[in-house]
Amino acid sequence: MPFLLRTIKKRRWDKEAWLKEGKAKANALGDLQPKENKLSFWHVHDDKSNLYQVVAAIAAGRDVPEKFDYALFDQNLLKKISVGIDQTAGDSFHKEADEHWHRDTVNLSAEDVAEIANIIMEHGIKDRIWPREIARLVKQEVNSGAIDVNPLKEKLKQRGHDNWLE
Repeated sequence: MPFLLRTIKKRRWDKEAWLKEGKAKANALGDLQPKENKLSFWHVHDDKSNLYQVVAAIAAGRDVPEKFDYALFDQNLLKKISVGIDQTAGDSFHKEADEHWHRDTVNLSAEDVAEIANIIMEHGIKDRIWPREIARLVKQEVNSGAIDVNPLKEKLKQRGHDNWLE
């Protein structure tokens, strides 16, 4: 069962006593803002062997190595609500991730987005990776040659005063 990953703000997905089981809070929709009726996701292998590469690909586009909240769920759950998934080019600094692991859901209605939120709420793994680990993951991908250090933002490269990517 391949997974889909979406960055989120974990606090938006906290369960509340007043919320019906399997339903997402309205605030969770803030993490699912479609562009041209599409949502961007990242494919993660069944065994999660590329999870940290995907995380590094996304994190490398940020200003600094900050906490990284994400939701991970079985992509087959989207078939139940008839949402199509296309493999599309990503826009990270990680060539392999961009070419092979980026996905878009297509032709979404407002109801589809709400259903995706409910799927993530009920079936998703919501997790956080702390900045120190993010820095390590990005550095690992830079050192392997998977991410080119040159286009990264200066603050990310510097990470304060230590040149952690050198």
